[in-house]
Amino acid sequence: MFLGEYNHTLDDKGRLTVPAKYRTDLASGLVATRNPAERCLLVMPLHKWEEVAAKVNALPLADPGSAAFRRAVFSAADNLRPDKQGRILLSPRLREYAGIEDEVVIAGVYSYIELWAPYRWRERVLEPLEAGTIDAQIYAALDI
Repeated sequence: MFLGEYNHTLDDKGRLTVPAKYRTDLASGLVATRNPAERCLLVMPLHKWEEVAAKVNALPLADPGSAAFRRAVFSAADNLRPDKQGRILLSPRLREYAGIEDEVVIAGVYSYIELWAPYRWRERVLEPLEAGTIDAQIYAALDI
């Protein structure tokens, strides 16, 4: 389970130090790819990636939207394994897509992790929270 929000800095080679509490779940490997719904990156342990990849792969081949989604997810995917210091190397292509330069917001989203450029994190998450515009209907549907 991935929970929490962290601010980290990439080193000069584009490596990101994974938060210590996430390392055990990612030690056997992970996949990083684009999040087509947001301009951020998705990072998943291999077992979660296999579940998601199977669902994406099952989308209809003849549907142009499904084909575009499949290409966006699979063509950018990188198989990674943290090094001994708990770092992963984010490819220039993924960093460029997400607008990540030197600083990264690492957000635990239960079964996966999102990596955000700080300015996008502010725009998409923090500012809507502060403005009270996060969808109240979803919260109400949870009945908590």
